[in-house]
Amino acid sequence: MDLPPFDPALAALAAQVEDPAAATRAYLESVPAERRAKTKAYALGNYTLDLADGVFSTLVLVALLGFGVSRRLRDWAERLTRRKPLQTAAYFVPFFLLTTAIGFPLTLYRSYFREKAFGLLTQGFPDWLLDQGKGLALGSVIGSLVLMALYGVLRRTPRTWWIWGSALLVSFVVVLVALGPVFISPLFNKFTPVHDEAVRQEILAMARAKGIPADDVFETDISRRSDRITAYVAGALGTTRIVMADTTLRRCTRDEIRMIMGHEMGHYVLNHVWKGIALFAVTILLGFLFVRGAFGSAVARWPGMGIRGIGDVAGLPLLMALLGLFLAAASPVLNTVGRHHELESDVFGLEASQAPDAAATTFLKLGEYRDLDPHPLIELIFFDHPSGRVRIRNAMEWKQARAPRLAQAEARR
Repeated sequence: MDLPPFDPALAALAAQVEDPAAATRAYLESVPAERRAKTKAYALGNYTLDLADGVFSTLVLVALLGFGVSRRLRDWAERLTRRKPLQTAAYFVPFFLLTTAIGFPLTLYRSYFREKAFGLLTQGFPDWLLDQGKGLALGSVIGSLVLMALYGVLRRTPRTWWIWGSALLVSFVVVLVALGPVFISPLFNKFTPVHDEAVRQEILAMARAKGIPADDVFETDISRRSDRITAYVAGALGTTRIVMADTTLRRCTRDEIRMIMGHEMGHYVLNHVWKGIALFAVTILLGFLFVRGAFGSAVARWPGMGIRGIGDVAGLPLLMALLGLFLAAASPVLNTVGRHHELESDVFGLEASQAPDAAATTFLKLGEYRDLDPHPLIELIFFDHPSGRVRIRNAMEWKQARAPRLAQAEARR
């Protein structure tokens, strides 16, 4: 977006307000009305597209079953090879390419034209298309490997597959978390050590103080796609990386950078990655349990789909549709856990940076593509991060509770 994220003069006045509620409102009002209206329009469109995408994807899966496309893909794979694992891969690759092609117009509108219209995408179409191609190739390979293993489990343990299948998917997630920063992310972005030595050493000192096993801080070229600010601490089992976007280094003050990195380090120190994996384990276990009951009923009710049983790869669209319905119903709970983790990390970042007003201006900058002040029901259903309003209010309450200590620290500067 070409509009400024907030008025610096009004934000400076908000920093002088002592009451948390009033300070929160002052910070929100430092965002120009035109900016707020544009962001709300962008957010409302996202909510609509989220719902439309879910409905459309489900209808596509149902159509593949109803018109016999899935059954014919399976039969083709069986003629191609006698090996069951290779049959699964031979089915999945054209299935994935077909569903991607069907959904491509919506992807093109949502991820390219709409992002361009709102000024959130700096990438040209050829580069955008190249990234889509990389994602397609990567999805084909990873998806084939996961499904070859999963359908091996489904065939061998038709009664207890939901237990062993869940354990398998959790294992794959752990592997992806560990390998992602080193082998997957570099396919899409360049990573170099942070060029600003002062910032690099300051972040490394923060990491060492918090027990994070990283010996460097990396800068990545997010600016090739957008002007959004971001950072993360990713990896596991010896692959931990501290990463900052070049946009964050360019657009944020030192206090904001300390707050952002303190927040991201909080996710690592507070074990949010492992807690998230544990939540995924419970969710996928319950989801597979739901599929276990519904899958057999659907196959018996509609024999024309030609699905032989849970171990038949032709039933993949049905499995995906049922699991998607379960995850859609569970999303408010999952989002609530996500918001709780984000607020915990915000507090960690505040303690690490001692910069609550920098936290507030950071949240205003994130408001370039997130509705800062949504309706509480919208936040409950769609937000996996707290709204800017909630996060700023949290920072202002933290500031009020520690006002004497912050005043002493400011006096020593």
